Amino acid sequence: MNFFAAFNDIVTPDVINKAAVFVEESAPKTQKAIEGLGLTVLGGLLKRTTSEIGVNQLFNYIQKGNYDGSQTAGLSSALKDPAQTNLLIAHGNDTISHLLPAMKSSIANMISSYAGIRNSSAVSLLGLTSGIVLDVLGKQVREQKMDADGLAAALFEQREEFVQKVPESLMPKLVEKLGLQQIVAGIAGPARRGEPAATPGRPISAPGPAVTAPVYDTSSDSDNTNGLVGKIGIGLVLAAIIGAGAYMVYNNSRTGQTDDASEVAETTVTTDAGQADTVARSMAVPVDTSAMRTKPATASAVAPVAPSAASTTATAGAGTLTTALNSYMADITAPKGRTFSLSAVSFQPGSTSLTPGSETTVTEIANFLKANPAAQIRLVGYANDAGAGTTNKALSFKRVNTIKSMLVAQGINYIRVDAVGLGTGSKPRPGDSTGTRTPSLRKIDMKVVYK
Repeated sequence: MNFFAAFNDIVTPDVINKAAVFVEESAPKTQKAIEGLGLTVLGGLLKRTTSEIGVNQLFNYIQKGNYDGSQTAGLSSALKDPAQTNLLIAHGNDTISHLLPAMKSSIANMISSYAGIRNSSAVSLLGLTSGIVLDVLGKQVREQKMDADGLAAALFEQREEFVQKVPESLMPKLVEKLGLQQIVAGIAGPARRGEPAATPGRPISAPGPAVTAPVYDTSSDSDNTNGLVGKIGIGLVLAAIIGAGAYMVYNNSRTGQTDDASEVAETTVTTDAGQADTVARSMAVPVDTSAMRTKPATASAVAPVAPSAASTTATAGAGTLTTALNSYMADITAPKGRTFSLSAVSFQPGSTSLTPGSETTVTEIANFLKANPAAQIRLVGYANDAGAGTTNKALSFKRVNTIKSMLVAQGINYIRVDAVGLGTGSKPRPGDSTGTRTPSLRKIDMKVVYK
């Protein structure tokens, strides 16, 4: 299945112009919005089909909604009639509200900002585009006689081209809004249902061990009452014993309460510091915990204190990136958003295989994120060495997601690592009317999005 070719066959210039007239927006903005919405809906359905429930739900909505290619066969003619257009929009919005629950408003806001159109126009175009996307999928289901698993697999066959086609200005927002981090990184795949159903929509029940029905006591009410009284009596006796024991413990503990007060206070002050020290040791990253402890105010305390030899050695051994990151995080006046060039990370030409030694820097990043649980980063990749069969944008995206996958494998939550591929990064030079562009790039940058 080639979703994008089928989608473009339907979204002709005539359809764009009539949709633009209906929503009272310019044709270029309408085209940009519909193209962005098509990618957004497809991305949302990719995310939906990573669960078995989502696979079944998508398949059922295509069947029940009569999405089989017939709804878009005469789309250009239908858009001439406002009543038919409203019907298509309402039908599409209703379906997408069920398939992507609570996402319609956020998608409309995103596309409104992306295409420069009104929010109400984005909502209308979302309904129209959703119907087109589902009709394209439904036609493939009908023609190729797909079941739900086949539909999910066919959707994920579009992932590579999906990554290539999403515009650079839309990709970060799209991934964040829909939660596509694992999908674009190639970590997630389509869910598969259980055994084929004998009756549509109903799975076959696998034979299992015989279930014994519970046996209930059918003795008289008086027996039950007597048993209940006995249980209450035993409970009261146990409660009395426990209460007496608690009183003895409490009475004995009062003797040493005054002597232990200072020790408790000391423990309270230094607990967080101890936890920080434990994390730092496990990550081999030095953490200055002196500021966490209460110290008397002295003249020497105000003067700058040189770092200990052990701390200096650990920082130097961790690598240049670790040193720069630790310095940045320690500076409370440094704002979030600083970018660090990962000059020690490189890839084999035209591939996603790291060169020897690059893994060391990836481990440094993992250690940094472990030592700073609140930190979030964005990996930004550039590539100018793509070979045949792919693009520089796709290659740059795969490379940063290779690094992201390595971080996830080291225990980092994938949500904390955003990954964006920007292709060559070459742009027209500002104020240059000759059409020359900035040099192409091949590198990986890391931006600290949140400290």
